[in-house]
Parts: sequence; C-alpha cells; structure tokens
Amino acid sequence: MRNIMLFIDDVAGAEALAKKAVKIACQCKANLQLCNIAANMAHKKALISHYDDDDEFLETENFGLEADELAQQLQTINYAEGTFIPAVDYCEISNFNSAIIKEMVVKHNIWLIIMDEKQLKHIKNQDTGNFALKEISSLNCPVLIMPAKFEVSNFNKIAYVTDLRYCDFGVIQFLKVFNAALFVTHVSAPGLPDMDERYAQEILAEEVSLKTNYLKMFLRNIKSSINIKAPINKVLDSLEIKMFALVNKKHRTFERLFDRFPQKTQVYHKLPTLIFPYLNWFNQSSFYS
Repeated sequence: MRNIMLFIDDVAGAEALAKKAVKIACQCKANLQLCNIAANMAHKKALISHYDDDDEFLETENFGLEADELAQQLQTINYAEGTFIPAVDYCEISNFNSAIIKEMVVKHNIWLIIMDEKQLKHIKNQDTGNFALKEISSLNCPVLIMPAKFEVSNFNKIAYVTDLRYCDFGVIQFLKVFNAALFVTHVSAPGLPDMDERYAQEILAEEVSLKTNYLKMFLRNIKSSINIKAPINKVLDSLEIKMFALVNKKHRTFERLFDRFPQKTQVYHKLPTLIFPYLNWFNQSSFYS
C-alpha cells in the first residue's frame, strides 16, 4: 500500500494543507501519515472569551490542535460515493534531519513526502540551521512542494521536464498513479544538441511509452538550451498544467530553473513542484504497487 507523509511544523495552521494532502491521497489511492516536527512548534494565540468584555487575544502556552486530533478530524471528511478513503495516522519527530527522515521513509514505506512552500524557509535542522530544501536534496523519496495558495482539485495534467534521451522510466511509473495527461517536456542537457521533432516523437512513442506501458503521454520539445525558463513557462501556462516534475541533481535542470539552489526556496511558477531524488529511489516495491 502506498503511503504519503505530510510534514507539519505548526499543527494549528496545518489544517488547510492537510486537507490538500487528503485530496492527493484520494487520487493516488494512498494512506496519509502526518509527521509533526515538535521542535518547531510555535506558540499559538488563543481566543479568551469574557462574560461582559469584548473578546481579546492573549498569548498562552497552548499549542492548539494536536497532531492526533488533526488526524482524527481528517477521518470525518465526507467523501463522494466510490471515492478511495485514505487511512490517516500521525507520528512525531524532534528534529528535521535527513538521516532520520531516510529511516522513516523505509520504516513506514513512504511513497511520497508533501511539504508546504513556507516550510522551505521555516523548517530547520536544530544542529545546523540548514534550509529544508537543502535537506530534501539528499532524501530517498520524491518530495512534493505545495504552494500555499494552490487549490488542489485533481492533478489531471502533469509536466515532466527532462532530456528525453535520458528519461527516467521510474519517474514515469511513479506519475502513472495519477492517471493524468503527462506532458514530457524535453530540454537538452548542457552540451548536447537540440532534438529533431520527428526523432523526439519516435523516442517517446517507441521507447518511453511502450516500455512504461502508458499511452497518455505527449511531447513538448523545447529547443532553447540556454534559457529554458521562458519556453517552459509557455508550456505550463498554455496547457494549464497542475503539477511540475523534475529530477534533482540531473543535467542541472533544477539549477537552470531555480538559479541559486538551495537559497532560492520558492516553488517554480507557483505550481506544485515534484522533486525526484537522483538514482536509487525507485527500488522500493511501494512505488509500483
């Protein structure tokens, strides 16, 4: 069974993100595990009501909604008939640390990690203070970064940016779970020539599509290897793409889009950004179940 882990560093403000994660879990037919990073919990302003006075906000030591209570709340959502209903569980860690998270991915058979965009700046390792984005670059599991203002309905169109000559079949197998129209967006790796349109179509149809047994794939061939941002923006806008995927540390695709990795921490193009670790992540059976 696939399992999705959602990182929470502020339980009181995590309800909206958690509901988005539930929708994603429903689409992927996966269970959801809330992972509370207790060391990063912030004080919450609690509303204190008086009999005759106006309501006022006072600082308290109350952390508000607990992670287990949020998990129980998510279980009470009304689902449409026939919808997959994910089981929701919770756990707690004391520190955001890549070594700890790698162990949790294996222990809990985690298929996908979800993080909020703001957490890329707020979640830090107690020992080093590293940004979360720097930490996730070494993880052994795909990570989906969610923009705060993006409303999840259905990931029906996904763009996967890669050099088609080195397309990761494991990524395609992973994305098949969404049953979405998959737009393989070719950008030539640094130092390699652009691809002829006909040749690119042949590779997609006769190699990638057949070997991954997925026919809902479409080519977008970008021929500007120097500045790939503008043509990728055009693809994302014109097709109304709902999710953007790429492999970290491969052909510098991430760096070419984000400029100053890992300091520039916002999501790209205000879309959910799915980052795949480079090599050896897809050996877990859960990715194909």
